[in-house]
Amino acid sequence: MSPPGPAAGAAHDDEVIRTHLDRLRLDLVVAARITKVHREWSRPLEPDPFSRLYLILEGEGRLVVGDVELYPKPGELCYLPAEVPVSYETISDNVFRKHWLHFSALIGERDLGEVLSLPYVVQSKAPAEAAILFEQVGAADRDPPGLSTPLRLRSALTALFAHYLESAPPGSVRLVPQETGESGVVQYIQDNLGDPLAVEDLAARYGQDLSTFVRRFRAEYGLSPKQYIKRARIEWAQRELVTTTRPMEEIAAAVGLDQSYFSKVFRQVSSVTPSEYRKLYRPRS
Repeated sequence: MSPPGPAAGAAHDDEVIRTHLDRLRLDLVVAARITKVHREWSRPLEPDPFSRLYLILEGEGRLVVGDVELYPKPGELCYLPAEVPVSYETISDNVFRKHWLHFSALIGERDLGEVLSLPYVVQSKAPAEAAILFEQVGAADRDPPGLSTPLRLRSALTALFAHYLESAPPGSVRLVPQETGESGVVQYIQDNLGDPLAVEDLAARYGQDLSTFVRRFRAEYGLSPKQYIKRARIEWAQRELVTTTRPMEEIAAAVGLDQSYFSKVFRQVSSVTPSEYRKLYRPRS
């Protein structure tokens, strides 16, 4: 018995989005600062080679991102992606006071905005926490240079960006249209986790020789096809362990593995056994 495919492709897209975000590399371009803009704060519509992140603390103003007009309010986070035309201007004497920084965001060799569509403005789930995270990025950037400085700076920036993602409304983080069209092989894998899924057969199914298929798949998802299939099976099993009372052997069979091998693979991916995972994460009634 194969596990059911994701309803309307939504669960499949979430899996692909998580795979991409797992490869996301963030680097600071201009340090986090807090600024009250002047009354003449403005610029024409033009792109930048970096992304911006704002936390509006007070005031009002106008942003245009591409062809979208925005009027962010205090407590909201603004993400302005690289290579998308952006303009801004004041609209009254009650000007913006905001935290801001510039950063690069790459998934492999591509900018984040080429892979994922993210909301430009979201209400922070905790504006005071967001302000602290901005300050931590700035503090890490101002620390005397040391061996660990790049790691601490990237960690602080990642925590801030994670806060933005966690504040985004459900379903507002999406694959860009061409990404969704290119991910048919991943959809097929998700829909057939209980089948053997030999990599050679997948390559033939999509009209590629084996080496080309593996190379393109790894470049797209950061994992080999075998690694992706293993992780997809275990992630599906994790959800079943937490959301159902299905016996362990039935879950193992649903992803095409005998129970002993399933337990071994599950522990490799999750660091705990299936039974331990169920005890740790299944909600208590």
